[in-house]
Amino acid sequence: MGAVVVGTGTAARAASASRRQLAVLLTAKTVSDVGYALDFICLSVFVWEHSRSALHTGLVSVALYAGAIVGGRLGHRYGDRWDRRRMMIGADLVRALTLALLAALPTGAQNWWLYPAVMVIGTGRSVFEATLSAATPVMAGPLTPSVNSVLAGLRGVAFMVGMGLAAVLVPVAGYRWVFALDAASYALSATVLLALRLRMRDPGGPAAAARDRSGAWPLLVTSGLAGLVVLRGLDAFGSSSQHVGLPLLGTELNPSQPAVVSGAVWGSWAAGLLVAGFVLRPLARRLVERAPGPVYCLATIVMSLGFIGVFWLDGWWPRLLAAAGAGLGDALSEITYKQSLQRLPDARRGGVFGLSQITVNAGFMSGLLVTSLVLRPDWVAPWVLLLHGVPLLVAGWMAVTATRALRAAGAASRPGLAS
Repeated sequence: MGAVVVGTGTAARAASASRRQLAVLLTAKTVSDVGYALDFICLSVFVWEHSRSALHTGLVSVALYAGAIVGGRLGHRYGDRWDRRRMMIGADLVRALTLALLAALPTGAQNWWLYPAVMVIGTGRSVFEATLSAATPVMAGPLTPSVNSVLAGLRGVAFMVGMGLAAVLVPVAGYRWVFALDAASYALSATVLLALRLRMRDPGGPAAAARDRSGAWPLLVTSGLAGLVVLRGLDAFGSSSQHVGLPLLGTELNPSQPAVVSGAVWGSWAAGLLVAGFVLRPLARRLVERAPGPVYCLATIVMSLGFIGVFWLDGWWPRLLAAAGAGLGDALSEITYKQSLQRLPDARRGGVFGLSQITVNAGFMSGLLVTSLVLRPDWVAPWVLLLHGVPLLVAGWMAVTATRALRAAGAASRPGLAS
């Protein structure tokens, strides 16, 4: 797999944001993630309840990830030069306006506006997440690993709250109120970013990026990070199966309220995110720093096995425990992956995270397209096994290869062993 770090010294610099500012920013992002979690459940279930079509249900997610690819493309091309703070505020405001319209439009107009709105949401989320990931080492300095862990844990909290609310709010208040709450969450995030005025880029970063015209992919190859990005894309392809499969599974297990099943599974997954971010990752800090490649691959294996278990195990508790295990692996793999890319120079991180968004969301979208076209309700479990089996096997091979490389490097560095 090669080396997984490229030192820049950014993390060693003094953080430009105080702990209080970081806490306010993370809280606002958590609120917006709660809104995203509401839509994560409600948009696909909304379409499924109205169409009973796996194709239409899958196309909602296809629109979401197509928008995310557009956002990744913008970040890949302009992310090394644009004003990070302004782009994050803009992404929040555009999403807020889009969802406010979706909540306010009459039913007929709501149906045709749904897919463009989902695409805009995907674009905004991709721009926001890639830009935040690139800016974190500048904002947090030596606190960057802790901030990454807290972000993963808070994402688990947000998804637990949001997906739990989805099961309650939809029957009580309806979909329009859910969309309106999501719009308000993005407006709050934009307001916080406007008020904090955080430094998000090293001085001279855009000028350095303009001088260095080499592409993001050659940088990933030379730094030994290309394998991680490829595996991330394969994993995204496999993860498409549960996005379409869960509404179908919910209809099978609870025909009257399929959103309850999806909310429970994703809520357990989110609990795994929380535990990984606040407990597991801090306990495994030294292992992650010493062997990030094998840890990333093993975490990917755990995530894939967890989602396979959701569809193959019988009974509520086994399914929910499997979903929690998937969340543990998901969070740990995301943290390790993100920190590896964040060690690249600040002047190049924006383009790299944009390329990462393209790769991951292209994997999701292609998987969703295939799944939406061929999946039938009685094929869900075998299909999940097939699509998650591929990244699982690739991750296993990469973990073995990376472990051998680390052992060989360690043996070569010991005194008296080098020839």
